[in-house]
Amino acid sequence: MMNKTSMNIICAALLVFLCACQEPGIGGSPFEMNPPIPQKQLLTTSAPVEAICYVDVEHYNPLNAKDYVFSANADAPETPFFNYVVLGYSYLTKDSRGYTHLELRPALKYILDNSVPYLKPLHQKGIKVLIEVRSGIFTDDEAGIGAGLGTMDMASINEFIKELKLLVDQYGIDGFDFNDVGGGRNSYSPHTRNLTQFQTGNPLYPDELFRDEKGDTIIDPAKIASILWIEGGSNFSNLIQRTNEALKETYTMTYKNGSLETSDTQSVERIIMVRDRNHGRQLLSQLRMAYMPDAYSGADPKVAGNLKYIIHDVPYDNTRPHASLWDEARQADVGETEADDKYAPFAVDLLDQKSQTETELWAKRFLLKDPDGLLSSAANQNKYGALYFTNLGPVSESADTAGYMTYFSRILFGRIVRLSETPNAGNYKKDW
Repeated sequence: MMNKTSMNIICAALLVFLCACQEPGIGGSPFEMNPPIPQKQLLTTSAPVEAICYVDVEHYNPLNAKDYVFSANADAPETPFFNYVVLGYSYLTKDSRGYTHLELRPALKYILDNSVPYLKPLHQKGIKVLIEVRSGIFTDDEAGIGAGLGTMDMASINEFIKELKLLVDQYGIDGFDFNDVGGGRNSYSPHTRNLTQFQTGNPLYPDELFRDEKGDTIIDPAKIASILWIEGGSNFSNLIQRTNEALKETYTMTYKNGSLETSDTQSVERIIMVRDRNHGRQLLSQLRMAYMPDAYSGADPKVAGNLKYIIHDVPYDNTRPHASLWDEARQADVGETEADDKYAPFAVDLLDQKSQTETELWAKRFLLKDPDGLLSSAANQNKYGALYFTNLGPVSESADTAGYMTYFSRILFGRIVRLSETPNAGNYKKDW
């Protein structure tokens, strides 16, 4: 008669087998690794750089991203140029009780519900697929709904992560791109220096809530704004860490060869990216220990250890400061030591192509702080980790997109971008 332990082992083995048989793009297998994409290494430092493609699925087919390959010449084997595809977008909403939820735009829902034709081919190439999470449906002049990625307390974050996990479990999504486009200072943070939790649909009134060390009410708007930004940044930092920790999965497979036994443990981590706008520009370097979910969980207390890239999603601007993380203890930025190699410093709009001269200047700015070479070699090198592209449409005769991408690629990597020998058919019929 089979004992309980034997039955558990058989059930566990069956579960592993069933998981391993799942198709990629429909939940994925814990032991199935996407084929690795060969590294793109900078000419100056040999540091690896990855390419991100943002796709507005209301207008473009995400499969277009796999049409572009990276090689030393036209005869070299095809390897994907893009490492990540970000699907835009989902957004925050609030229900009648004030709880925050995630809503998918119709086009994104359609893509996810048809992941075999639209996402599986990307996964088979080794391309990771992420979903953009915005703080609302916003244009630049809209005030928003008072919900932002920096406005959730720990209880709200834990509930919100359940919705992110549902997307991971249902669709095999590799991660999330958090974009606090509508969550500025006026989306008031539920935490202040005097409160640990605050749940209400009403705005917070600064004259009642903010007090200095002596207990006197703070009325200086600049001080109040500073506190609100830091508190919102703290909440956003907690969201990033909790998402990473909650969605990380570890699997152990035991292999037997007669009496010999070995184990292989693999961890599946979700890719987390953040746009450097609003509370995304206010992230704390070190998580506050008071809000750590478990001091013994092995969770990384540093925000930089929990995100892949910080994305600056507008065109190149040499007056724009680099991404930075805020060190509360020192009251200073720590961008040079913790954030530079996690930064995509500008967006390359493939619909608005610049001249070759201007494009190559952008590429040199990616490589060097001073393209004229006035600084020493070591001081002159940038440490950026990602190139960010938007508006990648179907292959057409009207625009040589591969040639335009090659302007960057030749300067950065000494290699070309070309079209795959079997390009995608183009755009898709929008049935939503």
